[in-house]
Amino acid sequence: MKNSKIILFITIVALTFAACSEKTKTEAEKAGEQIENTVQAMGNDFEAKKDQFIVSAEKEIEEINEKIEKLDKKIEDNSNEVERETKEALQSLKDEKEELHQELSELENASKENWERLTASIEEGFEDLKRGYNSLLEDMKTS
Repeated sequence: MKNSKIILFITIVALTFAACSEKTKTEAEKAGEQIENTVQAMGNDFEAKKDQFIVSAEKEIEEINEKIEKLDKKIEDNSNEVERETKEALQSLKDEKEELHQELSELENASKENWERLTASIEEGFEDLKRGYNSLLEDMKTS
């Protein structure tokens, strides 16, 4: 009788540990799934943010390109009056725009690690391009 109580006690303890192990395993699996879902959601947020930035930057490049083309046409129409420096400044703007467009292409494949560096460089490039464009316009007005 005493042996049966010990066997019964050992069986109950074993079943209790087995139940706890299964519960812990299930909880660990759930936690793992939650972490995986969170990481995936963060990745999706990054991709959405990246796509939104690229679309916005491409639109801005197109707007700048249109302005440069109009300026180029104006310079061609008045080529006798335009100084060599103005043509060189316009070419410099075109080169800057192309560099900016190249950086934007790199951004499409950017990882989270180099995202901030590339977006900062692109935003700085936009500002430089706008300053150069405005400066060229001012120079043309005073010429």
